[in-house]
Amino acid sequence: MAVGTRGGLGMKKEQARRWLREWLQHQRQVTKFSFLGLAGLALVAWPMELGLVTMILWLGFTGSWLSAFVLAGAVLGLIQWLTLRRLSENLGDRVVSVADSNSAEVQYRLAQGLPAVWTYAFGNMDTDLSWQEKLVAVLCMPQRLAAAAVFANRRQQELQGVDVDQCAAVLRHLYREAERVEISKLSEELQLRSPVTVIREVSLIDGVLLLTRRTAGLSLAGRLAESMAEWLQQDSAVGVADRN
Repeated sequence: MAVGTRGGLGMKKEQARRWLREWLQHQRQVTKFSFLGLAGLALVAWPMELGLVTMILWLGFTGSWLSAFVLAGAVLGLIQWLTLRRLSENLGDRVVSVADSNSAEVQYRLAQGLPAVWTYAFGNMDTDLSWQEKLVAVLCMPQRLAAAAVFANRRQQELQGVDVDQCAAVLRHLYREAERVEISKLSEELQLRSPVTVIREVSLIDGVLLLTRRTAGLSLAGRLAESMAEWLQQDSAVGVADRN
């Protein structure tokens, strides 16, 4: 059975808008807590690393605490600056090319989800990495935590600017179809005012999946579809109770 017709209930336009407003409020809260968590970890890890590097430089090179501290701060500050400069490379949007109705190539940008931010912050610890690569990943963790906190703060601001009406229409369509829908079809069938912008904003919603089999398309993750179905049942039950 399609998710969109689960329990015989269909989602109306106004219901989709109300659900999205509530979901965005919840997601902004989650993103805020992620920002606070990442920033807190960075504030702990940064001084610890600064102290460790200062001690190493003092014992092995400078012989002066002040010189070691300044040099350590300069080196770690440079690493932080480079990490922030490369943030768009590591957590930047995924770009897919889609042919429109006129067979012209249109590039769509889709945001990476919050789990990718946490994975980036703690580094890649795959077993196939050498010990040197793992060591570098650990040593650069404070800078990545700080950069990830900056990214999470930006994501909060992006979520505040989501066009609820347009994005709700896309999500309602994905919910009703209960399967992968090509991006080009979403643009045509829903007559989106600015398809590139709307699809980018839809991709900010946790649980919206990009599927690139043959052509690029969007789908809802199971947990997101279930959340919408549960909300719809509760909302419909409240509506029936109010009418009675």
